[in-house]
Amino acid sequence: MRALATVLLALVLALPAIDARAQADSEEEKAARSLYNKGKAKFDAGDWVAAEDLFAKSLTVYANPYARLYRAASLAHLSRCDESRAEMTRFTPDQVAAKARDKARAMVDKVKALCGPAPAKPAVAQGVDRALAVAPAAEPAAAPPAATSRPAEASAATAAPPVETVAEGEAVAVDAAPVPPAVPEKGKGRASGSRGPILVSPDGSGDYARLEDALARVKPGVVIHLAAGLHRLSKPLDINTPVRLFGDGKSTVIVGDGEDHVLRFLGKGPFELHDLAVEHQGGRWARVVVVEDGDVDFRGIRVSGGVRDPAARRGGEGLLMLGGAAGVITGCEFASNALHGVKMAGNAHPILEGNTARSNGKGGIVWFEDSGGTARANTCAANGQYGMAVVDRAAPTLIGNLCADNLRGGLYLESGHIEGLVDNRCAPYQPK
Repeated sequence: MRALATVLLALVLALPAIDARAQADSEEEKAARSLYNKGKAKFDAGDWVAAEDLFAKSLTVYANPYARLYRAASLAHLSRCDESRAEMTRFTPDQVAAKARDKARAMVDKVKALCGPAPAKPAVAQGVDRALAVAPAAEPAAAPPAATSRPAEASAATAAPPVETVAEGEAVAVDAAPVPPAVPEKGKGRASGSRGPILVSPDGSGDYARLEDALARVKPGVVIHLAAGLHRLSKPLDINTPVRLFGDGKSTVIVGDGEDHVLRFLGKGPFELHDLAVEHQGGRWARVVVVEDGDVDFRGIRVSGGVRDPAARRGGEGLLMLGGAAGVITGCEFASNALHGVKMAGNAHPILEGNTARSNGKGGIVWFEDSGGTARANTCAANGQYGMAVVDRAAPTLIGNLCADNLRGGLYLESGHIEGLVDNRCAPYQPK
């Protein structure tokens, strides 16, 4: 293990130096950069606990990929391997400076080696015959237990051997989600400036009864825990600051009946939705969840009810990702939307892993324009036309996906061919 640390140190010394002032334009980025630099100093001094805390705080303000990887390395030092792996699920290698990618990948491999491989289980198709189970893949994250995300300080005796740093930026696909902070005691109000977890309960027993009120009064990045029940929105909800919404499973349902969307994320994020459902009801045209840019972490969510306006050719998507939207979407279900379960457009390039897209009006998961990213071990079944479709200039990487019982075929490729097709069980569309 010590030898790994030596190799990592050599890798880091070979990487370009970090420019801590690069592109720190917004106030959020400046604040995050300050926290990041303090964390780097603690990391270099071998104070892994303090370093991890500072990097985590930096990430709640702005999703700097360098802070993400440093936090993963700090967690590896502390033997908190599930959290370390989870941090490395959130970015892809194309977010690293080209001259640093090979060495950064090598460092990530060494950090992963310190923690060992994550347990893998097959992701099973939901709503489809169990015989259609997907090939083994990283298990989607389970519902986060109500426990603090940062245990009390780990001692040097229990920490992993040293792992070294990397130049700003990294990205790797892995699995489990970090554990969220504990839920606050019901009935105990929170000051608007609190950074502790906030409970929203429709019956009024939490800190707030309405999600809109909680979002308007608490600081960005605070964990908002949504209790089981229907959380009805008075109008389509726009969110433009970092947010972390954790539910109690699919019995927690955010419901909207407005036009255009239920939830729309704007800005840089990060935006987190864990273990809840988002549903559009009624006849107004709408997408359900829209991400116009920024970084997402969606785990264990269900998205349904998108309504299409065929005359105006708008709406109907469960999840629509636009601009440069990125991040990780894993263990989710996109079902019963009038158009597509998930649509990528613009330059969106997320990682989709272990999801199910079923019973959507046209496509399960589709890519348009210049979008890309990676789709791994997803199941697309019983959709009105195709399981998956790649059109325009889109160029995703598709690995180990399963398509079954889609009306017109498993995989539609407008150009007839794309790079990055590996071990998919999706029969190509064959026009008659």
